[in-house]
Amino acid sequence: MTSPDKSVPAGAYTGGSIRNLQKVTWDSARASILSNVSASFAGVEAIGSNLNSATNRALNTATSAQVGASAAQTTATSAQNTSAANASAIANLQTKQTQDQVGGASASDNFQSWDNTKWTVAQWKADGQAVPGIVVVTDQAGISKSGNTGTGADLAVWKTPLMTDAQSVSVVLGRPNQAGAFTGSGILLRAAADLSTFVMVQVGTGRILLQRGTFTGGSLSVTNWAEATGLSMGTGDTITVSASGAAYEVLVNGVGRLSYRDTAASSPVGANNRWVGFYSACNASSNWDGSKSFSFGFDLESFAAADTTSPPIVGTGWSLYRQNATAVAQSAGTARFGTVLDTARQSNNVNVLDLPSGRIQIIKSGWYTMSVGVHWSAAAGDGYSYNAVLWTAPSPDGVWKAIRGSADTSGSGGFVAAGTFVVFAAAGSVWAPGYYIPSARNMVGDTSGVYTYFDGTLCSYS
Repeated sequence: MTSPDKSVPAGAYTGGSIRNLQKVTWDSARASILSNVSASFAGVEAIGSNLNSATNRALNTATSAQVGASAAQTTATSAQNTSAANASAIANLQTKQTQDQVGGASASDNFQSWDNTKWTVAQWKADGQAVPGIVVVTDQAGISKSGNTGTGADLAVWKTPLMTDAQSVSVVLGRPNQAGAFTGSGILLRAAADLSTFVMVQVGTGRILLQRGTFTGGSLSVTNWAEATGLSMGTGDTITVSASGAAYEVLVNGVGRLSYRDTAASSPVGANNRWVGFYSACNASSNWDGSKSFSFGFDLESFAAADTTSPPIVGTGWSLYRQNATAVAQSAGTARFGTVLDTARQSNNVNVLDLPSGRIQIIKSGWYTMSVGVHWSAAAGDGYSYNAVLWTAPSPDGVWKAIRGSADTSGSGGFVAAGTFVVFAAAGSVWAPGYYIPSARNMVGDTSGVYTYFDGTLCSYS
């Protein structure tokens, strides 16, 4: 339509057909709708972009938190390991100070590796199933976590005993494993060398058991003396048990937590019960599907033990000799004594492992003077010589070697060979007298033990 003045207003339709009006109207409507829809999609795209950005920020925050948590866990673990290492250093220092003060024996192991020359391990198998040995993983000792098929334990005994019945034994706790539900590790003290009797302290994260035990014929039996519960123990804590007379006390980080008096002497005390050690166990439980679950106690960061009173006899040494004048045949070459010596004049603070062969085990490390004397029934003869020889091995099961030899004794007047040697002897090492002869000879003794002997004394200790 047109206005009276023939002008056409903006936006008006032209033409004489209603179809033109309809066409213009729907075209305009369609354009408007499409414009609005496009705008809506643009808004949706913006919202999606904003959502993606927010999601990315959330993911980045979560990742940062996760990294932070991992770093915190690493820091906590490092602090825990440092705490355990510091506790071990303190325990070893205290043990050394105790030894210096009272002059007794001591033992310590930081478990840099497992050393079979220091330890003897007995295995208890509750149901005859496989029980693996002790291993050291990241400087902590414990029963292996693989290879177990049943309940059992490794009982480790330090090969060299302490000198007195007054003992202090400490362990620093390492990884807890399943110790919260299982007291599967602890301390052995006042033990017989074969573990036929011993005192045991079992440790879990929340309780301590003080017990006496026996291990004979593969059968382990323990009797509870006392128990402390409601405790909180973890990596880096030091567990110490001290024994003096009939009294036993268990301390955690130096604080007394448990005590008992064995007034009936139900666990033997004396020279045959001065070995110390630790144990590490595995508990197997059956699941509904026939499989097994295994629990392990604390691994141990370190072990330390010492006498807390002076030995009854001052001084360290031995004097062994042959008083029987009957000749004893010895084989040719360089060798250790066979069945020769028959008398111990004196021995103190050493282990006489075998008197006839003169095998001595050192308890206290230090510099020793050792003398070997040999009397033969016949002279060496012209052109031949005899020598006295000193032998050693790192442990009773170790490899022997000749370490010192005397000057030659030769000629028709040479019946006796002797030598005196200064050597450093480590605790646990074994020493024995020996000789060199060019051919088989007979060794003899005398009533006073003047010529065939093996003597030694500690000059200074480490």
